[in-house]
Amino acid sequence: MKIAAALTENHPKSVIDEHFGRCDWYGIYDTETREIHYVENPNRYVDEGAGCSSAQMLMDYHIDIAIAGRFGAKVAEFFKKNNVQMIIPEKNKKWDSLLKLINH
Repeated sequence: MKIAAALTENHPKSVIDEHFGRCDWYGIYDTETREIHYVENPNRYVDEGAGCSSAQMLMDYHIDIAIAGRFGAKVAEFFKKNNVQMIIPEKNKKWDSLLKLINH
């Protein structure tokens, strides 16, 4: 399974970003290999459509779960159509604390 998280920075101590489409980085974690890959968000500064463009980009990584502080309506609809589960953690949750939960 692959899990993508919207992040403020590109390391495990990063905080989950409040905005899915406007985050600076995405962390992609593969539960089988336990590898983390960081992808800079090329859509964070576009005028419109950042969320949908980012969601489409992440589908190229074959994600199963997306984590962010919030998802826009169009992104939520897109992920539902593509069977991607969305998780909204508590505010200021750190990526490494979620990874610990996933690995137990």
